[in-house]
Amino acid sequence: MSSFANRPRSAARLLAFAVVILIASVSTSASFAAAAQSKKTAVVSVMTRNLYLGADLSPALDATDLCGAIDGAGEILNEVDRTNFPARAVALGDEILAANPALVGLQEVALWRNQADSDYTTTPATEVSYDFLKLLLDNLDHKYRVAVVQNEFDEELPADTDGSDATEDSSGSLGGLGCGIDMDGRLTMRDVILVRKGGRVTVSDPRSGQFQHQAVFTVGGAVSVPVERGWVSVRASVDQGPNYRPNRFRFVSTHLEAFDDGSLRAAQARELLKPGGPAARSEKTVLLGDFNSGNVIDGVFGNDRLAHQAIVAAGFQNLGVRDSCCYPSALNDPGFLFDHTVDHVYARPTARLLDGRITGNDASKMVPSGAESLWPSDHGGVVERIRLRR
Repeated sequence: MSSFANRPRSAARLLAFAVVILIASVSTSASFAAAAQSKKTAVVSVMTRNLYLGADLSPALDATDLCGAIDGAGEILNEVDRTNFPARAVALGDEILAANPALVGLQEVALWRNQADSDYTTTPATEVSYDFLKLLLDNLDHKYRVAVVQNEFDEELPADTDGSDATEDSSGSLGGLGCGIDMDGRLTMRDVILVRKGGRVTVSDPRSGQFQHQAVFTVGGAVSVPVERGWVSVRASVDQGPNYRPNRFRFVSTHLEAFDDGSLRAAQARELLKPGGPAARSEKTVLLGDFNSGNVIDGVFGNDRLAHQAIVAAGFQNLGVRDSCCYPSALNDPGFLFDHTVDHVYARPTARLLDGRITGNDASKMVPSGAESLWPSDHGGVVERIRLRR
């Protein structure tokens, strides 16, 4: 009888115990949820750096006859020698190492090649004069690796490098033309992404592509030269440990057309943004590079806003607008100051800019080169440390 009498009390105790367990479980779940919510999203540092190909291409691109184009090609090759990328690469390497970004988007990563016996493009020039990527990597103390490379503009021209028609190379198939050809010069332009080794950022899914919209020049009144440009991208993952939420995003670097009134740049920007493009809405994205487009119209330089406006209209936040352009192509004016914005870092969805700065604008760090000193590039580098929103 006593056992029957105790059953209600035992059931009550069991019910009370179950309630306690349930409350504890809910409390624990809430605590875990609160802890997860309290974690900060991971921070990432990024950099965009235009290396400057070493010369203004206008002397060849604007030539109206064949000999003028050959003379222009000679001017370009001589200017590349004078602007001395091996020396500039030392300063550029120091910049990147000091800034210590996890991800770097590089533009105008030129590969210059030559051929002593000119035959135009019958035999493509293969003798390397300057490989900007190799020279830069040699000055990064093995702390960065290449994640992806995209070859773009790749053109070759006969060149008169000594300015004398009397010294024309007669050994090649173009010998005797009468334009003073000394060699063939070849330029290959590349976009590159570097990732810092041994950090908390890993990358995967490298992609690259060229724009369908391209500028086309008729060089020397006869030769059609398309200016291929494009983009590179990787999927980046940032993990700063147990106190941070991992951050995953698409990292895209690009260089939009320079020889344009703005409409072609805007069309290239729309290629980036369209469904299936590298900066489409399907992923959280950091988009940076040389856009040749700014947030204001500059009355002196004609800096257009069309590409910039297209990117912002697609939901990107423009982070830390700063003047980073551009020194005269000779690179040897220590008193010149950057006065307009073409290099940008954009993020979508919004991001918090923690800090940022321009590199390559300190005249005391100009590079000794013969009797003169040179800026590391005609652009400055843009370095930003950001926290992407969830």
